[in-house]
Amino acid sequence: MIFDADLRPVVDDVLGANTDTAPGELWALLTELGWPVVGVAEDDGGAGGDLAAVAELAAGVGRHAAAVPLIETGLAAWALAGAGLPIAATAERAALALAPAGTVEARRDGTAGAAGGDWVFDGTVPRVRWLPEVPTVVLVVEQADATVVAILDAPPSAAPSADPTAPGAAAGAAGGVERDLAGEPSGPLRLDGLRLPADRVAVAPAGLAGDVLDRTAVLRAAAISGAVERACTLTKDHVTTRQQFGRPLSALPAVRQLVAGLAVERDLLDAALTVAVTRPGSGTAAAVRAVAARTAGTVATDTHQLHGAIGITQEYPLHLVTRRLWSWRDDEGTQRRWERLLGDEVIRTGSDEPLWSLVTGASA
Repeated sequence: MIFDADLRPVVDDVLGANTDTAPGELWALLTELGWPVVGVAEDDGGAGGDLAAVAELAAGVGRHAAAVPLIETGLAAWALAGAGLPIAATAERAALALAPAGTVEARRDGTAGAAGGDWVFDGTVPRVRWLPEVPTVVLVVEQADATVVAILDAPPSAAPSADPTAPGAAAGAAGGVERDLAGEPSGPLRLDGLRLPADRVAVAPAGLAGDVLDRTAVLRAAAISGAVERACTLTKDHVTTRQQFGRPLSALPAVRQLVAGLAVERDLLDAALTVAVTRPGSGTAAAVRAVAARTAGTVATDTHQLHGAIGITQEYPLHLVTRRLWSWRDDEGTQRRWERLLGDEVIRTGSDEPLWSLVTGASA
């Protein structure tokens, strides 16, 4: 799917030509291009651009299996800008930690003499992508009447015993870095009485937490869309060139049926993304994320079935995108969670009529 026709060829040129580049070198190039802060207003220190441009970058990450925290850093910068905090904290890469209501306590220190009205955080965010291999974590805490946004120093990946009492330093996963199916780092963020000075924390409107979650859902779905596109392309090429019994695999009715099913799944996700990107909202975000989760599992399974043994070899590139599909499928929650969020939105409105507008962005 093309979100931004002008940006797509540039994304393919940069990410496609640097698949074997060291992550640090690739990140330096992306920073030079300003991509980590695309979608953040120029007045806030960003590069400007709309959601379609950011989605094009996210899809490129999926299509080319780029092992860089481009999506996460951009989301972290966008959250900081929304809370009025400086986005410069994300300059060297960042992770985003979303804490739903009731999971993390954020409070002002009422102790007499506390310097500058420090904030204290307690609780755990179970899984934060790219922690602890980034220097900064942006924590977004949902509360009943506000959103608390904080800038944390991520724990060193090689030093689980690092001093957790250092200002702004959060405790990471003991025992070092955990890696998901895609080989990318992630881990729990533990905030056991973490103290932060007031200049690292902002109280924003209550809706910001929901907006960040919605944007995360759309961009993760866009990344899944890019990976789905690459998996489908590899599969189509394979079944049309691989010969069996003197004819290509694509001549077999069962193969053609599976390939057609892949196209349906891809197009369904693309249709949902078109709505979510052009008409953003809680309903469209939840809908596209639920669709993306389903599509990810189906496409990963069926493309491997159509490839046979070659699809599981290290040398063949299919695993680069399918491992990401399986990993990204349940990021920020399972398909069931997103379906329930959509259902909650419908119940909140009090009638069936808004369901169509929730998932299509149409006027009620």
